[in-house]
Amino acid sequence: MNNEEQTLVLRDNARQQLQQIKDVEGGSEYLNKVKAIEVWVKAEKKDAELQNMVAEQKIRTQRILGQLIKKGQEAREIASQNIGGANISNGVPGRDTVKTLSEIGITRKESSVFQAIASIPEQTFEEAIIVKKQAVNKAVGELTTAGMLQVAKEIKKEQQQKIYEIRQIPEGIFDLIYCDPPWKYDFTETNNRKIENQYPTMSVNEICDMELPGIADNALLLMWATAPKLREALTVIDAWGFEYKTHGIWNKEKIGMGYWFRGQHELFLVAIKGKFSPPIPENRNPSVYEESRNTHSTKPAHYYEWIERAFPLAHKIELFARNKRDGWEAWGNE
Repeated sequence: MNNEEQTLVLRDNARQQLQQIKDVEGGSEYLNKVKAIEVWVKAEKKDAELQNMVAEQKIRTQRILGQLIKKGQEAREIASQNIGGANISNGVPGRDTVKTLSEIGITRKESSVFQAIASIPEQTFEEAIIVKKQAVNKAVGELTTAGMLQVAKEIKKEQQQKIYEIRQIPEGIFDLIYCDPPWKYDFTETNNRKIENQYPTMSVNEICDMELPGIADNALLLMWATAPKLREALTVIDAWGFEYKTHGIWNKEKIGMGYWFRGQHELFLVAIKGKFSPPIPENRNPSVYEESRNTHSTKPAHYYEWIERAFPLAHKIELFARNKRDGWEAWGNE
């Protein structure tokens, strides 16, 4: 069929075609067809109603893809990032391998956008579609993926403000950022041990996209991550404009949860932006520190003390802070 014939079929069977999308591969293939039709209707300067219909179909397809990608990642059928490949076992009985996003024709950015659109509550999504279409009909707006993504961002911002109900991000420029992100885990052994029972969590995309304080051209980032979240932590480091350098290990001396190993340590990641000098030799601690863990996610005072000793002149801020430390700025769930 030519573009005009495909457009007519799309117009008459839009809902049915969406219902036929059962997997990410099929959804991706269908999305490419809708995008081609969208290019054609714009080039041919078709009426606003037809352009509206095609744009809406594209956004609804992206929403379905976001739902399918999230479901696939939670089921360990799709990798969170383009690392690994179809030869990597997912460790789930009855399922052999993990596919990467690139192997199914989706970029990480597209995955993030699609899942953001999918995260919009159903009623809010439908209302936004109506409002955008009315704006197009009045020639004062356009129904676009970017517009729907903005709706998702506004919702996430509201949710983040509810989770971390403290003052705005402190003003100023900081050259040392310390953080213990509230990583979201998809799998736990029992409901009463879920991370969300301890404190509100965020997805890797939410952490990557969150508002940050002013960061100096030459800065140090010190970030906590558990072993299963190493890949996500490196993604956040990159998204925030830093370069990974090394890491230390906190041996918690108590065995925790885990599927491959029972976790007993956490990673203390070091990353820099621009040029930031390491500590002088006498302040270079051993890479492994041992101290029995206390309450959930509480980190040893040893690390704060080392930071203050090694970088006394740095303008410091702690993100996701539970308490404000003297000499530091803080943002988080205090």
